[in-house]
Amino acid sequence: MHHYAVISPPITKVTFGLFHDGKLVGVALWGYGTRPLHTIKKLFPSLDVENYLELNRLCVLDDMPRNTESRFISMMTEYVKKRLPLVKLLYSWADGLRGKPGYVYQASNWLYGGFIWSQFYMTNDGEVVHPRFLVTRYGTRKKSVTEGLGLTKIHGYQFRYCKFLCSHKERKRLLRESPFDWAQAFPKHDDLKWKIDAEDGSRETRELPTLKRTVRFRSSAPLLI
Repeated sequence: MHHYAVISPPITKVTFGLFHDGKLVGVALWGYGTRPLHTIKKLFPSLDVENYLELNRLCVLDDMPRNTESRFISMMTEYVKKRLPLVKLLYSWADGLRGKPGYVYQASNWLYGGFIWSQFYMTNDGEVVHPRFLVTRYGTRKKSVTEGLGLTKIHGYQFRYCKFLCSHKERKRLLRESPFDWAQAFPKHDDLKWKIDAEDGSRETRELPTLKRTVRFRSSAPLLI
């Protein structure tokens, strides 16, 4: 009801609820993406799946104080550190595609590890369609399919963040072995940009496209492949 991505992550291992005066005001889902072993080996080759958790969903009600999300993350970090001793690292992506540089991680003293270009598709009504859904539904996301469905392809940034839970000595070792530079030179809103592939050609913009929530796209139009 409250998170822009209505589809649940594929692998959830730990869930947290945040309560205020007996009311549920926040939820967080920790687990993995679609390729957990590949993810952690690419980040820190000596670690294994059991050594990290990825923050897949974080949602706090809008009427809570501004710093609620960072306080929630700090509380969860302490819990994982005490109760799950095998976990040496917390990891997450900030969705620059949605105009989010990762301020909540910056306020929580995480480290920034660079960005990748990612993509999604948008209907004429501004509804977001995830590329994986097209593959699941139609078996492909070729241009002939997306154009037949009237979708616009949008490219944008996703930003890496991590938080170490291990000793200072092990942290230094992990930083040396990682192929990414982890620091606190954080991205801001001015660093965001998007590339939009439309029928009239590609264009670059600094303005966030007008988007609605992610939907399980349904098209009544016939599809010609």
